[in-house]
Amino acid sequence: MSITYLFLSLFFFRPFIAFYHGVTTDVVRRCSTEHLTASYPGSARNSAAGSLASSRESSASQGPTPYRVLMLGAPAVGKSSLVSQFMTSEYLHAYDTSIDDESGEKTVSVLLAGEESELTFIDHSSAEMTPETCISTYEPHAYCVVYSTTDRASVRVAEEVLQTLWRSDYVSARAVILVGNKVDLVRSRLVSTEEGKSMATSYDCKFIETSVGINHNVDELLVGLLTQIRLKLENPERTRDLFRKRSRKNRSKSPLGSCSENNSPKKYRGSRTSTSLKVRNLLGKVWARDSKSKSCENLHVL
Repeated sequence: MSITYLFLSLFFFRPFIAFYHGVTTDVVRRCSTEHLTASYPGSARNSAAGSLASSRESSASQGPTPYRVLMLGAPAVGKSSLVSQFMTSEYLHAYDTSIDDESGEKTVSVLLAGEESELTFIDHSSAEMTPETCISTYEPHAYCVVYSTTDRASVRVAEEVLQTLWRSDYVSARAVILVGNKVDLVRSRLVSTEEGKSMATSYDCKFIETSVGINHNVDELLVGLLTQIRLKLENPERTRDLFRKRSRKNRSKSPLGSCSENNSPKKYRGSRTSTSLKVRNLLGKVWARDSKSKSCENLHVL
């Protein structure tokens, strides 16, 4: 009895769930590996294997929707560690410095809401390409701007990147997420959550804090990136309308410069304002700021 050998591609699905205010999204991540399997002609096992292989070939012929994500930020903030953790369900040593040398491009397939997408993460060190060069060279669908909560200088770099994206009008047309990484290093923390939210609010982008060290919000960031990409592409007009509305309603000045005299509130000497009106105005500003802050943390809406 002759024995033939069949290369069968086995796909492992790792399910996880992203939560936001009680909303759950079933997601699976796909990895592939090759195995050598013995098969016997005419056997049920051979038939099943052939059927599975045929099914996978049929699915592969359609192919997942490809998207590109550009990782930006100062050196040593954890960009490469985040990308490496996106690629696997197993824990990676967060402070393994060799991971920082693994720059380049990495791809992972994610099945979200019944639709498979292929995310390619572009991660170049600042020595290879400056953030400005990366932005002008690639045409990504999303920008992931990372800073370290233990390094205040990295926050300044992140804001410079956001300013570049703002000037180029990418914030209104592309998915942009500001990421505060290394939140597990509590004793070394120098940048508060509120500071990160405030920056994201100023530039009308999304915000999340993560830690590869304890695998905190890493999967949520992966799902959030894909969700934001789809929302921006599916609703381009609504995206721009929301951007213009937020710019007019919630910001009296551009984040790129100081407020002009024409835009600044005018003060009139001798004018009297009732206490109740002052209180209402103050509460209105607080509620508006709180609402915008919560919106920037919700990665599942525009």
